[in-house]
Amino acid sequence: MRCIFSKGKQRELLVLTKEKLDISWRELAGKLGIGYTTLRDWRDEKWSMRLEVFNKIVEACPEQKCFEVFITETKEDSWGRELGGVITKQRKHGFLNPAYIQQSLTWKSKGGQIGTSKWHATMKKERPEEYGKIQYERIKQSLNYKCKFNGRKYRNILELEVAKILTENAIKFEYERPISCVSRTYFPDFIVGRVAVECTFWDDANQKAKALTKKIRSYRKLGLETVVVTKEPYLERYLEALASMNVKVITPNNLTQVLDGKFGRVKRA
Repeated sequence: MRCIFSKGKQRELLVLTKEKLDISWRELAGKLGIGYTTLRDWRDEKWSMRLEVFNKIVEACPEQKCFEVFITETKEDSWGRELGGVITKQRKHGFLNPAYIQQSLTWKSKGGQIGTSKWHATMKKERPEEYGKIQYERIKQSLNYKCKFNGRKYRNILELEVAKILTENAIKFEYERPISCVSRTYFPDFIVGRVAVECTFWDDANQKAKALTKKIRSYRKLGLETVVVTKEPYLERYLEALASMNVKVITPNNLTQVLDGKFGRVKRA
């Protein structure tokens, strides 16, 4: 069963629980027996929390029982999805959206069924660039690119803000252009000349920094500098988490100054 909370209360519940237990988001996910990504989506209120997990929270922090009053109703697990929850598992669809049918056919035509570990391993080893592009298209279909500007969609408000700043200053950029390094394919949020701009404002800065570190090292092998853009409340966290990587960590307000100053004059439209 799913708990439907009043707007904002599910996030408040999880944030307060994390603070009371004084643990990281990843540790909280482990304590609740769920994946970190699932917890993050619940925190951002993309999906509704399972009732059994709410009960685990109350067991760990009895004072959180007061949030029961904010549960407006409960729904079955498959509620709100065309092909989701237990129904998807029973029918073995593989994807939650009918739009994936064509993608599924494409994957099968290339030698395997979606979700087959052997196919993934073979593609990563023998055709890494093609594999990266296929994975990227799959991810794009599953993500909610909800911010639109100048005829293009962006994942979140931070990417939207960066895109607006670059466009308004006539700075040419490429959005999520695939680049390959060794056996990996990366999709930097923005590429401006020889600069990769990565946008992030995850609460768990240390965990995000681990993923960024791998990207930054790969970008350097390709001759790309990296600039990390975050929101003001997260700036100190990312400065500390990425201190050893010797990269610029800034807010959108400093973007044009950094691009023009540190890495040379950016080519204008």
